Amino acid sequence: MEHIAELDGVVTGFNITGHCIDCMCGKNLFKIDKFSRDIICQKAVFEKEGLSRKLTADEEQIFIYDFCTLYVLDRKNYALIGKWQLGNDLSSDICGITVDNNTVYCSIRNGKIITLDRQSYLIKEFLISESSMWSIKTYNSYLVCGTVDGKVLLLDKATLFVEKELVLGKKNIGSLYLDGEALYAAGHDGKLFKVSMRSFEIESSVKNAHKKMFDCAGIYEDMLVTVSHPCSEIALWNKDTLEKINIIHTPLKLSGRTYIENNFMYISSRNISGIDRISLKELYQKR
Repeated sequence: MEHIAELDGVVTGFNITGHCIDCMCGKNLFKIDKFSRDIICQKAVFEKEGLSRKLTADEEQIFIYDFCTLYVLDRKNYALIGKWQLGNDLSSDICGITVDNNTVYCSIRNGKIITLDRQSYLIKEFLISESSMWSIKTYNSYLVCGTVDGKVLLLDKATLFVEKELVLGKKNIGSLYLDGEALYAAGHDGKLFKVSMRSFEIESSVKNAHKKMFDCAGIYEDMLVTVSHPCSEIALWNKDTLEKINIIHTPLKLSGRTYIENNFMYISSRNISGIDRISLKELYQKR
């Protein structure tokens, strides 16, 4: 494990675009050159520190949610484009976020989705499910959502109507990852699933992938990478069969974020001050 970004606290979210890492730490956003490792931009965005914020980004903008508040910022200089309060308390806080070219989609506790038009800033609200959705992804003209009661939902983006529903279990589907026509899903019951997006059926599944909560971090070559921060584990799986290839124990804590680029996985966790980088090639060779 190699230390890439040295900061004075836990990085609660980050994104990598080109040679820059945009990350949240404490009250601030930082832009770090991933080659020189220098801080090239820093701006105070939040009134107080927090560990529950989530960040996603595209080439132009950064999207952050903090409890009930959605922030949209310019990715170049962190200028605030807009700030919206989408809820009021623990019954209406933001649980997940994804974006496409036109819309920001926020899943709200107790089964709602709120959309924000990126041009007009018009907000719309939709009741989708009786259960909260912690994971949400875009797939062509659809949204894919994982629910707390163990389902995966396929929604038409235009209408936010549920077109298909797949029951994976009874526990929270807390992490989703799309690779072409394959959807990988992590359940809080320790199960790992591969779902065909064409048939919307389970192709493969594994019990006890990790003993505690884990995330589907991404794809490296022909392998799926999963990370369990509570277990301090990183695992490699055959992405077609879900056969376990290797597992490594490395110090992590509670929760964190990951990003896979080429042969490396960038990772933040509650016990890391900044961001570390792991060679997935070396992890594979240690099997």
